Amino acid sequence: MSKSLEELLASIYADDKVSMREFLTLQDDADRRWEKVIDELGPNTTLLAFQKAMDVAMHMLHLSVEHVKKQELTDLGEAIVKDAVTAQVEYVKAGCALSLKALKVGPNTL
Repeated sequence: MSKSLEELLASIYADDKVSMREFLTLQDDADRRWEKVIDELGPNTTLLAFQKAMDVAMHMLHLSVEHVKKQELTDLGEAIVKDAVTAQVEYVKAGCALSLKALKVGPNTL
């Protein structure tokens, strides 16, 4: 992880609260960073689709939480939802770590 990304994340999570402004800043930053990948490797369909899929995943998370907010949750229900959402995010994080281990350095042959 780059120092600039570490610093951005540290500033966002410093108070254990994420504001909408901070979220949008991170979204813009992530998009800029992914554009650098596209610039480096070319507009590959898979690379372009990945960025779109991340946007769709965030939108579906938002819609899911909006749906859950309309329900009358018990304390246990709330805990179950939070645990399940966190597990989904950790699944993506673990997949990221596993996938990035497969990167190799060398000339771009694409």
